[in-house]
Amino acid sequence: LELRTIAGGNGASAYDANLQVDAAYVMVDAEFLPLLRTTFGVRYEDGTQSVTLRDLYGSTPPASPPALEEQYWLPSATATWNFYEDMQFRIGASQTIGRPQFRELAPQAYTDPESNRTFIGNPFLTDTELTNIDARYEWFFARQQYVTAGAFYKILENPVESVISAASTGDRQQSFINAPEAVIYGLELEAKKFWEFPEFGASFIANKRWLVQANYTWSQSEVRVDANDRVIDPSGSSALATYYMNDGDPLQGQSEHVVNLQLGWEDDTDRSQATLIVNYVSERITARGAGPAGAREPDYVQEPGVFLDFVYRQDFDYAGREFGLALEARNLLGTDFDEHQELGNRIRINQYDLGTSFSASLTTRF
Repeated sequence: LELRTIAGGNGASAYDANLQVDAAYVMVDAEFLPLLRTTFGVRYEDGTQSVTLRDLYGSTPPASPPALEEQYWLPSATATWNFYEDMQFRIGASQTIGRPQFRELAPQAYTDPESNRTFIGNPFLTDTELTNIDARYEWFFARQQYVTAGAFYKILENPVESVISAASTGDRQQSFINAPEAVIYGLELEAKKFWEFPEFGASFIANKRWLVQANYTWSQSEVRVDANDRVIDPSGSSALATYYMNDGDPLQGQSEHVVNLQLGWEDDTDRSQATLIVNYVSERITARGAGPAGAREPDYVQEPGVFLDFVYRQDFDYAGREFGLALEARNLLGTDFDEHQELGNRIRINQYDLGTSFSASLTTRF
């Protein structure tokens, strides 16, 4: 049994966090031309985010990092062309922001039980500013049924990325920095369709609406780093961004392929619903590798893989009251967690069995 005290130079024992956002917006929704609906406006935000360090032992706490105070004007505009009775084409542009999480800001060391790595926040992180442009075609060929196709392009200024550093003990620690800039672009396809077979002989088939719903997202991302770009590390020191990443690297946490498929039924007569859910996510970077430019280790990569879930719900009446029985089975394929590095050979950084879970619940209303 090992007890550790994380305090002093290794981080505060605790912290108080606060986020206050004062905001206002104005928006216009109008159809200036026949069949062309426009929505445009602007949002103003004044945000203050702070982390105040505390010491649990009564001594003087370490100096708290400065509050993150920013003001933003965030415009947006959307134009929707209803060129056919059940079809439309939409194009939009907007600016948004993403704020760091409190744990990413707090300079406090903590151990993540899933990765078994020590994390330390970076109090010098800044907000991420995003410019979003997207276009989408939508065909609503029946009630609750559709086919859509879209394209998107995003520019991210100062995105937060996880980075690995080597501690003096040789252990690997994980922290966060703001990358200079990144872009994400891609395509998205989605469809939802019901089938009914009322003339089919068996009631199990005839009384149900059979569902097929799927979407696929392909995306490409890259970090843009110039030779002279600099970042602020958790100690407050300025370092070349190329120490942590290379120009053109994929954005941390972004997968190239994401597929979701749902197969199931809805039965209003039997008051039941069942769905088989398949999800696939291709590999993604979980953290930037440690080491100086030119000798940096490869990034940590995770392969989420394929997940298969089943969800069933049955409503029924008992003693004059309505009940709902829900059954869930998750990760039926037993997909494992796999995080690794490629150093000529594949080196497993973190691998464990996620397991298969089953749950049941019974609900009613009073």
